[in-house]
Amino acid sequence: MNHSISRWQLVLLVISFIYGSSLLMAPGLTAAASYRDAWISMLLAVVMGVLLNVVWMMLLKRYNYLSIFSIVENVTGKWIGMFINLLIVFFGIHLAAYIVRNFSNFMVINVIPDSNEWTYQIMIILLAIYSCYYGLNNIASVNEFLLPWMLLLFAISVALIANKFDLNQLKPVLNESFLSITQGAYNTLGFPFIEIILLGAVFTFVTQKEKIIKSYLLAIVFAGFILVFTVFLTVGTEGPYMVTRISYSTYAMMKDITIIELFERVEVVIAVVWIFGILIKICLCLFAALKGLQHISKHENYHPFLLPVGIITWVMSNEIHRNTRDFTDFVAKYWTLWWFTLYVILVLIMIIGIAMKKDKQT
Repeated sequence: MNHSISRWQLVLLVISFIYGSSLLMAPGLTAAASYRDAWISMLLAVVMGVLLNVVWMMLLKRYNYLSIFSIVENVTGKWIGMFINLLIVFFGIHLAAYIVRNFSNFMVINVIPDSNEWTYQIMIILLAIYSCYYGLNNIASVNEFLLPWMLLLFAISVALIANKFDLNQLKPVLNESFLSITQGAYNTLGFPFIEIILLGAVFTFVTQKEKIIKSYLLAIVFAGFILVFTVFLTVGTEGPYMVTRISYSTYAMMKDITIIELFERVEVVIAVVWIFGILIKICLCLFAALKGLQHISKHENYHPFLLPVGIITWVMSNEIHRNTRDFTDFVAKYWTLWWFTLYVILVLIMIIGIAMKKDKQT
């Protein structure tokens, strides 16, 4: 089981993590608050996300990019550290469960109606567990090979839909209030720019740690640009009203593509890109949770936890919300606050550790 990855592989993992589950939902979440100025909200979310991650990375650098689980235990002690590390593990499994539920909702609503959502949930969880079994290097290598192809497919899809783009749908610019624009940014700040703190379990395995902060932040900016462009294109193509009415507006936009009469359903291409992204994101969430359990138990590897974590993720994905509406409402209203709470806890712990000179002991 090999966990070592290069700095370049980390960059690609960050890109997949950010665009993953956000590619289809970001337009609807931002437009719900800021309407035709949704792309400005998305841009603001990217800026705020980068600033939060600058603080996060500068603190991790002080600890020589040690695993976040080791940092927490070193600063707070064994028992308090165990509690907080279990909290991080819970956040990782909880996020994976949300992504799995989002995936099954999408498949049942848009791709294969009247099918059983359990089928998709179990399939993607088993695939994620299988990937985690072989280690982080396996996940990063698969992502390194497939991500460029996924981005190419996305670019081709964008080129095919560009002729339906209407700039008038985005006018007048800054028509919404500042409060509405910031609310749109709030809706997507936690999803995904604060969630990415789970990669605090990954940095310790990067073999080339020099310039890691620059590479990491550039990856966030690049993936953030993809989301800004996606929101801009979707609102300009579908119109702000339709974007706010459809849960997966990016997918709906691609339905308008028809090259020839025999070559339709091109929107499946964007679905493939999205599904690959969420698979990588689920793998990283489960990897973080598994490494946390391994650290707490002091076990030599995390293999004994693979099946239990997979089962808990599946059960949680079916119990977190009654329907798609509840799911979307919770993400829009509370997701950023939910993840910002964990962010503040971990940042405060690292600052306290620096004040106590615990960072020098790593």
